[in-house]
Amino acid sequence: MEHWQKAACNMSLIEVAVNHFNNKEVRQIEVPEWDTTLYSKNLSLADKAKWMKLADDDNWNYLVYAVIFGTTDAQGEPVFDIGDKATLRSSVDPDVVSRIASFVLSVETESEEDREKN
Repeated sequence: MEHWQKAACNMSLIEVAVNHFNNKEVRQIEVPEWDTTLYSKNLSLADKAKWMKLADDDNWNYLVYAVIFGTTDAQGEPVFDIGDKATLRSSVDPDVVSRIASFVLSVETESEEDREKN
């Protein structure tokens, strides 16, 4: 039983939900084209809504914002900044950008270890 599940006995449902979200592991993706590993925290709906607003109904901008604001290095430091937006849109392989953005925006339902067991 997970720690947050044990604590659930004495907590309200919203407290359990927040605790669960706060205890989710940072996820990682290998990007062989760039010979690197990128990391992503689990995103809240507020994070995604902020990027959607910034994107102004442009799906490609939304994906680029996901890459810029949703990826970090192993120490949790950003690897891109807003100054990289134009370069990511026009000079970087769109398939790689899309794959990373999809990873950042995905909802993980099982851990990497669970997937490897199956």
